[in-house]
Amino acid sequence: MKHNLWFYNIMYFIQFVVASSFFHAIIKSRTAKLVIALMILPVLTLVLLDYFHLEGPYAYNSYATSAETLILMVYAVLFFWQLLRDEELVRKSVFINSLPDFWYNAGLFVYHCSYFLFTLANNFAQFSTKATQNASHVSLGITFVAGAIQLILFYIGLLKAKKIRP
Repeated sequence: MKHNLWFYNIMYFIQFVVASSFFHAIIKSRTAKLVIALMILPVLTLVLLDYFHLEGPYAYNSYATSAETLILMVYAVLFFWQLLRDEELVRKSVFINSLPDFWYNAGLFVYHCSYFLFTLANNFAQFSTKATQNASHVSLGITFVAGAIQLILFYIGLLKAKKIRP
């Protein structure tokens, strides 16, 4: 093989597993935790199906990455919803923007929203018209900016974590 797409697909699946583990740790709902834990197998099945049958080993495999990204966005929304409804935080007078996990989640959400656009654009860019290639380039630029914003939000989360520790 003269390309590294197989490596990219493996690394993105590993990223999905790591991010799912993060959400599994911070989401309190038992049902959501169970769904997050069980979602790994269907996503792995989709990744393998995409790699070996749908798009093949010589393509970007954007179907699987689109699905993984969409699922991570849903997890992030679930965590935001949990924070908004958390009575324990209200009783303790804790603002959600003082929690490191809020900032980590915000960074993941911003990045994955833009990356989802990029993966969808790559689905259409494979048809190689000038308009679809331009859309792919624009979405790639948006993804780079969102990646920078993600790093800033992670840094804020690290600063908040530093303040919490004695």
